Amino acid sequence: MPALDDYIDSLFNVYFYHITTPEKWVEIQKEGLKADENGEIFALTTNKPEIVDYVAINRMGITDIVIVRFNPCNAGVGTPGKIENEDAGKSTAPYQRIIRRNIIRPSLLEKDGERKLDTERVKRIPIN
Repeated sequence: MPALDDYIDSLFNVYFYHITTPEKWVEIQKEGLKADENGEIFALTTNKPEIVDYVAINRMGITDIVIVRFNPCNAGVGTPGKIENEDAGKSTAPYQRIIRRNIIRPSLLEKDGERKLDTERVKRIPIN
């Protein structure tokens, strides 16, 4: 059985990922990641390209993306009831989370990647 200290340390190696556009990333770096009008911030529990690309194109309708990474413990969203599975009804649903928080400070966010997506290639990716 792993020691409690090891378990706690592992929590700080967990990341969530938010997909945005390069234009929004500039704003997020200055003002933080803000909730939408419903008080929600959408995130993924993985940065696997097939999942990120699928969500960016099929759920968000964007092809020029920046992936923003943050640790949910550092951002104060690791407590029960703060994070919920999104009922997306898609095979990507297990990776999607809704965070009910007004803002995540810029100092807690980092750019994990940036790319322009090929819509035709992404549509052919099987998501299981």
